[in-house]
Amino acid sequence: DKEVFTRCMEKGLFYPPRVCRVVETVQYGDLLSEELKQVQMLVAEFADTFALSVQEVKPVDFIKFRLNIPRNTKFPLKVHQKPLTQAQMEWYLPVLEEFNRVGILRDIRADEVKAVHPTVLAQKAH
Repeated sequence: DKEVFTRCMEKGLFYPPRVCRVVETVQYGDLLSEELKQVQMLVAEFADTFALSVQEVKPVDFIKFRLNIPRNTKFPLKVHQKPLTQAQMEWYLPVLEEFNRVGILRDIRADEVKAVHPTVLAQKAH
């Protein structure tokens, strides 16, 4: 249902179906009924701070991130990656594909690799 992905469109951040989806998507802890209503109203009030999809996340031009690495620094070019479990692959690969599709990541040629590091997927406590 792409109708609610209006963060960057004319309908805007407070388009009612989008606000409803944000409120529904947020996971709330164990709250009393009245507390839950208050928190949901707060989430609705600040719906403009939520992105429902990575495609709604846009780069900003007011922050520059620079790594001050000396030119002659050598990084490892061979990764020693532990194989992903089936569950990790089922979660991780679609995320990478979506990041690639919306332009957060891009495929590169082998000669463009400057450094590698294994991916570590942290497991949630619950």
